[in-house]
Amino acid sequence: MTVSTSDDDADEPDGSVSVTVANGSGYTVSATHSRATVTVADDDDPPPATPEISVTAGSGITEGAAASFTITADPAPAAPLTVNVTVAQDGDFGASTGSRTVAVPTSGTATVTVSTSDDDADEPDGSVSVTVANGSGYTVSSSQGTASVAVSDDDDPPVQDLPEVSVSDASVVEGELGGFSLLEFRLTLTRPSDQNITVHYRVHLGTTSPSDHHGGYGRATIWAGRTHGVIAIMVVDDKQREGDEAIEIELTGADGAAIADGTATGTIIDND
Repeated sequence: MTVSTSDDDADEPDGSVSVTVANGSGYTVSATHSRATVTVADDDDPPPATPEISVTAGSGITEGAAASFTITADPAPAAPLTVNVTVAQDGDFGASTGSRTVAVPTSGTATVTVSTSDDDADEPDGSVSVTVANGSGYTVSSSQGTASVAVSDDDDPPVQDLPEVSVSDASVVEGELGGFSLLEFRLTLTRPSDQNITVHYRVHLGTTSPSDHHGGYGRATIWAGRTHGVIAIMVVDDKQREGDEAIEIELTGADGAAIADGTATGTIIDND
């Protein structure tokens, strides 16, 4: 007895064909061999696995350069596959945002580039991102469905309209306060500030020696709302007969102000 089967194109599990002897007239049915089965093997290839699409980001860029992303299909498609992506930006870098399509070839990878513009505006650093959207013939990776490239701004911040600070010449007679005296250099701001201004300075010897006064560098404060401050240098009464001496003050920096006139001369008048 033969039982024919058909050769279709559908991938399906292996199976079987069986024949069972039924009761009838003039015979009995074997208790042990009343049924027999022939295995039928399917000969069709399974359909290709559905590719999973992921995206990875390239290195960070400076505005004006193009951000690069790699789209990967795993496994690689048997034919070019159209993948939907969405481009977004954090900041204003002139990127073309929104939806676009990417053709992933049979090699399994494709590159997406997103251009940015180099403007003249100072702005916070930001990023450009690509997200894989749902589509036909693929699934989206749950862990690598989106990627971002950091974008650095390359513009200088606007110049602040800062008050200007100057230092004036000063003089003192040594020994005014007994064994010492204070040589006071007046600091002047062009206008009050709403914050404290810290002025950094350095003392240059001029015609003095290190034993004539204390301090080689330091800082002074012009308090918020005020326009004047003082750099005070302690002058030692050395009891030596000598001519008048001079030291120099140099303003080396100012927190919250610009330096207009940053040098001054201090005269120490001998009292011996």
